[in-house]
Amino acid sequence: MFLKVDPQEKFAYVFADAFMLSYDLFTDQVNQINKTNSIVFGNSYGSCTPYAFDLKNDWAAVVGFHSIENYSQSKPCLYIIGLQPLRIINVSAIDENDIQGTERTSYTQDYKMSLSINPSGTTIAIGDGQLNKVTIGYMSGNESFRFVSKFHEISESENWNGFGHSISWLNDDETLAVLMLKSTNNSSMKSEIQVYKNIFLNRTHDSIVPSFVIPNNQQTLSGIQRSNSRRKFSFRRIRTRSNNLLIQVKNGDIVYIPSADAGFCSMKLVLINSSNLYVMQPRPCVSGSFKNTSGPGPCTVCPPRTKNPGNYSAIQCRPCNSTAFCPLGASDEVNLTDFNSYNQTFSYPDTPIIDDYDDLLLLKFFSTNMKWNCLIFTPLFWTLMATILCLLVWVIMFLTKRRRPTLIDIYRQRAKTVFKHTDLIGDGERWIGGLISIVIFTIIIYCSIFAIFYFSSYPIEKAEAVDKACDNNQRNSKFDNALQLPLPEPDGTYWKIFDMLNKQPFTMTIHLVNTRAQCNDIIVERNRRTGTPLSRVETNCTLSPNNVSGSFSFGLPTHKSFVRVGINGPYFIGALRLCLHGKSYNETEDYAVHELHELDVCTLFYANNQTIARSTDFV
Repeated sequence: MFLKVDPQEKFAYVFADAFMLSYDLFTDQVNQINKTNSIVFGNSYGSCTPYAFDLKNDWAAVVGFHSIENYSQSKPCLYIIGLQPLRIINVSAIDENDIQGTERTSYTQDYKMSLSINPSGTTIAIGDGQLNKVTIGYMSGNESFRFVSKFHEISESENWNGFGHSISWLNDDETLAVLMLKSTNNSSMKSEIQVYKNIFLNRTHDSIVPSFVIPNNQQTLSGIQRSNSRRKFSFRRIRTRSNNLLIQVKNGDIVYIPSADAGFCSMKLVLINSSNLYVMQPRPCVSGSFKNTSGPGPCTVCPPRTKNPGNYSAIQCRPCNSTAFCPLGASDEVNLTDFNSYNQTFSYPDTPIIDDYDDLLLLKFFSTNMKWNCLIFTPLFWTLMATILCLLVWVIMFLTKRRRPTLIDIYRQRAKTVFKHTDLIGDGERWIGGLISIVIFTIIIYCSIFAIFYFSSYPIEKAEAVDKACDNNQRNSKFDNALQLPLPEPDGTYWKIFDMLNKQPFTMTIHLVNTRAQCNDIIVERNRRTGTPLSRVETNCTLSPNNVSGSFSFGLPTHKSFVRVGINGPYFIGALRLCLHGKSYNETEDYAVHELHELDVCTLFYANNQTIARSTDFV
């Protein structure tokens, strides 16, 4: 038996297996009573077993099972009932092919159904938790004769049970809230509410997906007090009024989620007067999200290339700089080059074809692959410059000799004396040899400079190539491609370094990039051995100056450790960088010093136009 009061609060209506009645609330008298044990449906009579109903001001809809074939079978039907006067207007089969036995004509909790009429009275939603589906019926006709013109179904995958256990329309003719009881593959949640929008625009079977679910990462129920902390939340039913959502929990608690204005989300759970009533109070949208409409749902994630720092209520996200890292759900602009990946591996190049020093000098003089902007670094260029300078001096000396000016001739004689002293070709006999010697000096100086740079390009791990800017990768090294395994000698000469490697302590640092997660929200736990509960790990946490990124470090007890990091709160994370660090140290054994180098590697993880998932594993 079901009881409900009409929206005008004038009459109360009762629908039972064998009768239906209306009760006048003002006169405290039964206004009308009709029997329902013999209702015409098709070509036969049968009784009605109601499972759920909803009503408007002047009509009601009842869903139940109608007995057919001399009460040997039953079929799910929808009854359209007029209220004033109380009468049955129309009976429609929800699914012509759904024929069941007589067990559905006796009401039990296992066969619970739900029904809700949208605010304008144009659409009816029918939930069947046992069949895991919701049926949408579209109303036609007028005030005197109403009927359902079309049905279509919304079904859920096999991962959920009880889809449609309770349903309710929000203050929008196209938005429907559906309660799902239990997930078969999700151990963290026992039930949830899925909200579907644009029902009218998606009338094909299995064509729509929920716009949001409750609970979510912004609207959680973790603040509800429970006698048994291991008990999972399970909802009994949901109700809506004026776009506000009311949830009845199976433990008797009531959760009220009011409609929040644009830019706000009802997310802070507050207990009212120590009773079992909880209210989610509105708060501004969290960083990386926005909300441009009112309603009880969460804020929407900012699309890529936009941001919201979360310092104010946001009805839209602001655009980011084109060069900044702004993924999905960005809190602010971040320079991703500050979080580059790096490691200590070194790729040794092949041995160059020319490795003789004399041949290298000759190749340096007559390079066949040279850019125009690199000509200034070639010896041929400086030799040519010295030659031009010497020719210019020779021309000046020749002209002064022909004209023989008295004032300049004395300087000419002095220049000849200087050039004779620098003559390397004629042993100081001719001044022209001094000019040629300047060119030779230029070549010698360049060869000396090249020798210094070539010498400093060793070792390859700590020095750059000669003239790297001009694509010259020549190095002072020869390479062997033979593979040599770092195995110890038979006498155990190198065992010590392996023992040091096994004992080297590791520290892991995790960088959270583009997020507003605070240090107090981060929990690090590790599993010490199989079957042992997780133990809390102490961390050293720091935040960036603009509070848009942060990092935390913790020690690893062994080189092979299983660590779980939990971040509490409605935060989006744009990228993660994992760093592993091990300090260097040395030990002396039998007058031999064994040195272990420092370990320092970092790897950045992110995906374009995505955020880090709620559950992510790194192996």
